[in-house]
Amino acid sequence: MIDRTMSALSKERSLSGIHFGGGECSLFFDRLLYAVRSAVKHSVRIDYLETNGGWCVDDQTAVDGFKRLRDAGLPGVLISASLFHLEFIPLNVTKTAIRAAHKVFGGAFLWTDEVLRLMERLPDHNKRYPIQESCRLLGINPSDGTLWQIHSYLNPCGRAARRLSEGLRRHQVETFSGDSCGQTFQSTSHFHIDPCGNLFTGHCPGISVATVDNLHPTVGESNVPFFTALYEGGPVEAWKLHAPEFKPDAAGYIGKCHLCLELRQYLFEQKTFAELRPAEMYRN
Repeated sequence: MIDRTMSALSKERSLSGIHFGGGECSLFFDRLLYAVRSAVKHSVRIDYLETNGGWCVDDQTAVDGFKRLRDAGLPGVLISASLFHLEFIPLNVTKTAIRAAHKVFGGAFLWTDEVLRLMERLPDHNKRYPIQESCRLLGINPSDGTLWQIHSYLNPCGRAARRLSEGLRRHQVETFSGDSCGQTFQSTSHFHIDPCGNLFTGHCPGISVATVDNLHPTVGESNVPFFTALYEGGPVEAWKLHAPEFKPDAAGYIGKCHLCLELRQYLFEQKTFAELRPAEMYRN
């Protein structure tokens, strides 16, 4: 799959570069090395690796790992600093990753340095902090939207909508009427390819019409009707057109992507639309 992906991307004349992300792709370090080498082999330009640095348990391990990636062809690294990662990765491990990246690559891009400075205020940098505890110590209300402001890249189209929606303002379905997804779907300035070879644009995992075997498919109501409905009218139109029996949550949704997520989960279970893929997206 890695080689098929790189082969397909190598034929895209307007592609400026790629990054490796996850999840946490360094969990499968040999596969990550293979992916870097495959990109180099296929002349696909690499920009950086996204990592939470959880494997950087000491300076030597971190430096050695980054050197292996650099020697394979990786030019740079983005290191995530997040209160959510802090539940599993002590701050000192993140800081070890940052030091090692500076030594091997001459620097690192932090995502985000504001959150890193916030975590510096915690008393024990060798400790993992459950999100509720770090919020308490930092004076953050986890139910008023502050976590979403701090981690501004959060999007209500997956577990974030289900696990972090308490206390957030909800809107009735009619609020999203006429809110088309067309601009998001057609933009290829930033897209992702999942481990199954499905391409999705924006931050919309779980709905895909293109694959690495066909990056430029013909798209229309006849072959991808649910995708087309979202493209033209957004999740409200898709609901009314393709799932009128779906019962929206009376409490409302924190955004149109939240509504779309629940609607797609319902439709996936009905096994109705082939564009709702991969299956793994809807099983957890």
